[in-house]
Amino acid sequence: MHALRPRRKPAAEPATPVSPARAVVDAYAGRGRECAYGNVRMMARVLGTVYEEALRPSKLRAGQLSLLWAIVATEPVEMARLGRVTRTDATTLSRTVEKLRKARLVTVGEGADARRKEVRVTALGRERFAAAMPHWEAAQRRIDALVPVRELQSLARKLAVQPSAGAS
Repeated sequence: MHALRPRRKPAAEPATPVSPARAVVDAYAGRGRECAYGNVRMMARVLGTVYEEALRPSKLRAGQLSLLWAIVATEPVEMARLGRVTRTDATTLSRTVEKLRKARLVTVGEGADARRKEVRVTALGRERFAAAMPHWEAAQRRIDALVPVRELQSLARKLAVQPSAGAS
């Protein structure tokens, strides 16, 4: 008979060092829900979907209605001022205004001097704006049930007056 030998424990493998990047990733992996930017983007997607669905019968997208509304409120308005009012960069603003122009909802012409463009709402634009309002009201009610609109307004106003808002 063979004598039983005690089992040897296998030699412990040397610990693999954790890279500094891996340590940081592991430490922050579960904290994404704390990110203000991520939360605001998620809210924008959810709230945007409510508006897009409600506005579908008006054949206006939420962003188009928002810009049309700013034009209605400030017209005639120069493009540069419209960009400041809506906090929209020139490229995005030009692209969206062009879509509204092609849909015959706005006109774009010379401003006080030939270097400036001025935007006005057309009769068709006013009709489409008016037709969208009942759908917008329905969206507002749905949003208010999710997040009180007054709280959103208060937060937006607070952020809009920050000197660094919109600055890099």
